[in-house]
Amino acid sequence: MQYSLMEPKIESSANGLGPERDITRVILEHAARISKEQDISALVGLNAALARDLVNGDRSSIWLIDQARGELWTRVADGIGEVRIPQATGLVGACIAQNEIIVANDLSKDPRFHRQMDQTSGYKTTSILCVPLRAGDQVIGALQVLNKPGGFGDQDAELLRLMAAYAASAIQAERLRSEAEVARLLRHELDIARDVQMRLLPPIYGESAGIEYSGFCRSARMVGGDYYDLLPLENGSFAFTLGDVSGKGIPAAVLMASIHTLLRSLLTRSSEDLRYVVQELNQAVHRTSSDDRFSTLFCGVISADRAQIRYVNAGHIPAYIVSQDGKIERPVGTNLPVGVLEAGKYSERSVGIKPGSLLVCISDGISETKNTQGEFWDEERIDEVLLAHRESSVQQVNDALVEAADQWANGAEQHDDMTIVAMRLAC
Repeated sequence: MQYSLMEPKIESSANGLGPERDITRVILEHAARISKEQDISALVGLNAALARDLVNGDRSSIWLIDQARGELWTRVADGIGEVRIPQATGLVGACIAQNEIIVANDLSKDPRFHRQMDQTSGYKTTSILCVPLRAGDQVIGALQVLNKPGGFGDQDAELLRLMAAYAASAIQAERLRSEAEVARLLRHELDIARDVQMRLLPPIYGESAGIEYSGFCRSARMVGGDYYDLLPLENGSFAFTLGDVSGKGIPAAVLMASIHTLLRSLLTRSSEDLRYVVQELNQAVHRTSSDDRFSTLFCGVISADRAQIRYVNAGHIPAYIVSQDGKIERPVGTNLPVGVLEAGKYSERSVGIKPGSLLVCISDGISETKNTQGEFWDEERIDEVLLAHRESSVQQVNDALVEAADQWANGAEQHDDMTIVAMRLAC
């Protein structure tokens, strides 16, 4: 955004008080304006005006580098609107490229002088003092003052060097504030996205005709790619799904929402043939996503008499079936993840289930939990937790698994989404 300097010029005194008294007066008068200004953007302009008046110049400007366009542009300038020139152009371009102060009091003999500026604006430049603006070790632009009567000297260069430091600080503060605002808006949008994503998931606890069920999902980031569904069907059967989309963050969350919505629609319409359901899902995911986007998936349907589970495992961790007598069964058979091959074929399998059994599905964010040494959690520990809680409520089962995984992590950063669905059949 371009700002024109509107501050009136403070003229040097002509009463013989000396240059030190002039500098003091200029600083005091500008300090009154600066102390009242709360807007960092306006402070940048005030710094440029102070620099102009300290060296008794006629005009001042602040030039910044636009790396994307390979140009220099005026962030603030006296008497003109925004100007853009190629990055290596003019004395200001030389000042930035060489990272050194330039004093030019005889422009008629200086080939670096960009005369087109005067030709365009109608202003006559007779002398230039230009100082690099530095942010740490990086040159971000230049502070330039024009036309001091009698020309610029070493003291002017030193004063402008000090003012350039203040100007650079103000510009950096402005940039940081802008970046913070962008981050705040992004966080707000991510909060909304997370809220929408969580609303797609079913309630974390429920009961349905002889089945107690509970779900848990904790994303590694603000939004994630894991999803689950727990869905009573009209024919009395009960569908459940747990999936894990490749990747993390917004791209994974978008695909997760699409898969979740489409799969629920397909299961509601027809759950008699899970092969057809998953093949339809696979084709849709393949058509609408990039090659590196796919999802593992365990999709099952518990029969209306609660005696059998039909399932399709698309590259996911096998489910756990824990019977009351302490035996753990892992349903066998797997297929490709959905979205890998458009013509992929999927097989459906079935397994019997006894009254009172506990059925648990997890994502690899649980089974592949890492500690601070980068060591993976032992999957045998999952068996131990499930056996110890085979008579607990499904919510307690989920809580126990998460607590055990977190204890193993021992404060290590969560590297993947953690998702669990637990179901118990009535005795």
